[in-house]
Order: sequence, then C-alpha cells, then structure tokens
Amino acid sequence: MIKLLIFIVFTCAAIFLGPKMADSQGFVHVATSGTIVETSLTTAIILYISSIILAIFIYSLCKKILSMPKGTIRAFRSRSNKKKLSLQDEAIICFEQGEYQNALALLKHTSSLENMSERSLLIAAQSAFYIGLYDYTRQALDEAQSRSKQAKLAANVVRAKLNYNIGNVGVALEYLDQCGGAVKNKTIYKLYLDCYLKQNNYEKISEILKDLVKHEIINKETANTYYLRYLEDKLSKAKSSDDIEYLYKKLPKVYRKNTKILGTFVYKFISFGSVNRACEFSLELLKENVDPTFLESIANWEIAIPDVLVALKKYASKNIITTQVNLPLLKAMANLEYKSGLLQDALADYKQALSIESDAQVYLRMGVILSTLQRYPEATECYSRANSLLSENEVLLLTPDKKV
Repeated sequence: MIKLLIFIVFTCAAIFLGPKMADSQGFVHVATSGTIVETSLTTAIILYISSIILAIFIYSLCKKILSMPKGTIRAFRSRSNKKKLSLQDEAIICFEQGEYQNALALLKHTSSLENMSERSLLIAAQSAFYIGLYDYTRQALDEAQSRSKQAKLAANVVRAKLNYNIGNVGVALEYLDQCGGAVKNKTIYKLYLDCYLKQNNYEKISEILKDLVKHEIINKETANTYYLRYLEDKLSKAKSSDDIEYLYKKLPKVYRKNTKILGTFVYKFISFGSVNRACEFSLELLKENVDPTFLESIANWEIAIPDVLVALKKYASKNIITTQVNLPLLKAMANLEYKSGLLQDALADYKQALSIESDAQVYLRMGVILSTLQRYPEATECYSRANSLLSENEVLLLTPDKKV
C-alpha cells in the first residue's frame, strides 16, 4: 500500500511540477513510429522512477498471491463448497416436499452431472423421473453407478423403486436382486413386500417374514395372516398326503402351535384319506388346549374319528366348559356323533347348542337328522326356521347402512 501511495505521489509531481520546471531543466523528446512525444526532463525522470516502483509493486503482489498460505486457499475453497452444499440442502428439502422441478433446477445450478455428488445424482434422477425427464433420469443413474460400489447399489434401489411406481414389478425385482443381499434395510424389505403383494407371491413373502417383523414393517398378526395365505395356497395345490407331510415338516416351530393352521392340516389329511394322521394331530391339539377355532373345524368334518369324539366327551364331562368354548364344542361333538350314526346324541347336542345361539346351519343339520329318524313334522319346522334365519341374514346384508 505504501509503495502504491509513493507511486501516486511521484506521478502527480511529474504531472504538475514537470511543466513548471521545463524552462530550467530542458526537454526530452521520445520518438515513436510517426509520433514525437515531448516532455520535461523532470517529468521523464519521475515517470521512469514511478514505472520502476510500479513494476516492483506488481511483482511483490504476484509473489504474495502465489505464496498465499494453504489455510487461506482452503478457506476460499471451503466457502465455495459451503455455498454449493447450501444449494444441495435446499434441493433436498424441495425434493422431500414434492417440488421436484425446483429440486432439479437447484442441483443443475450447482454443477453438471459429472461433478455432482452421489447423493445429488440420486435425487436428481428421482426428481427428473417425477417430472417426466426419463432420459435425464437414466443419465444421472448411469453416472451414479460409475462412481463406487455403494453408489451402484443405491442406484439399483432407486431404479427398482421407480420401476415399481410405473407398474414394472418384474423389472423392479430384478434390480433388487442385483443388490445380492448387500443392502438390508427397511426400505429394501418394504419394496420387496410391495412387489410380492402385487404378484400375489405369498411364498416369497413367507421367506422374509422375520425381516419384515424385525424392521417393524408389519406386526406379528399381519405376518401370521400372510403365512396363512401362503399355506392356504400350498395346501390347495397339494395332490397327496405326502405333500401335506412335506409342508408340515417345513412349518416353522412358531406356527406348530397355531390351532388354525394345524386344523387346516387335519382337514387336508382327512380329505386325502389319512385318517390315522388326522387323528394323531387332533389328539395332540386337544391334549394341549381346546381351541374354539379347531372345534369349528371339527364341526365340518365329513367323517367320524371315534378317538377324537371320546376326547371331546371327556373334556365336556369335566364341567370346565366356558361360554366361549361351549357352543363350538357342542357343534363338534354333534357332528362326530351324527357321522358315527349316534343320531339321538347328535340331536341332543344340537338342541343344546340352539339354546345358546340360533344358527341356521344347526337347524339344517337337525332337519337332516329328524328326516332320517322319520320325524318329518319336526324336520319341516327346522328347515323352516333355517330358511327364515338365512332370509333374515340376506335382508340384513342387502339393507344399506342408515346415517344418523
């Protein structure tokens, strides 16, 4: 700064003092191509000295810039990076708020695709997708995939998500499978679940149920529902009792105490004629606990298994029947008694069941038994009551809900 001030002083002195001292000092003539510059000796000397000072000043300034401390350079770079980061943060906020066009514009303003960070590339790709710029989406994802292994995995997940959004479930699963299990988080498993649900592929869902519950994507009750759907599908496609045995061997321990599931196995064993296996299952279930769901299943068996009937009668004779179990137990015993030819016992149990709750199916069963016993007037009355209950239920179903 001092050198600059000296240079200005000398220049001013040359301009103002030079002409006044010209008569005593003489003149200096500088000839150029076609031009002659005339100045006083004092002005020429001062300008010469000033030029030297200016040259020294410029040299010193350049030297200081070149030898600037690294910390200062980093400070300038850090300031530039912070400015870029603030724009990227703003773009992320816009993306999360659904302002995809603004998000993409901000990211484009910060840098080109080649210079964007991996995270910015993924956000830019998704933003471009949601506003219909599919070519830009591909370019951004391709650029991200070329960066690193983690970026490639992230790009595959984004591709899977975007393909799922437009209905390409098969393609979405292909990209998820390309991750090869390297990425295991809530987002991945949620995407797998959504894809499998679209395909009604409950077998695949059953394979990841533990992870779905672990990441709190679904609760245990929903997991049981999905597993039951898978079992129903497999059991419906079973062609022999061997297929049922195979499914049971693969059944996780946590489901081996589920009476609804085991009741279904028993029913399928009966349908394939494996009565002994069905009897073993049934007695094992009844030994642990008399579940209303399993009793409802027994109430619809097409054959009688004497050992099961004996077990039910023993349970009923202990006088520990609760209100919840009473009705299903009576129906189950009555059905087995009817299938065994014990018509009077079956009729008595069905009548006791009706004293608890009116049921159209019970009236129909009683009608069949009374017809077999040739008690036609009573049978007709039972059929009439069954028809009345069924008609009433249909009316209730067809009547629209009234708003109060």
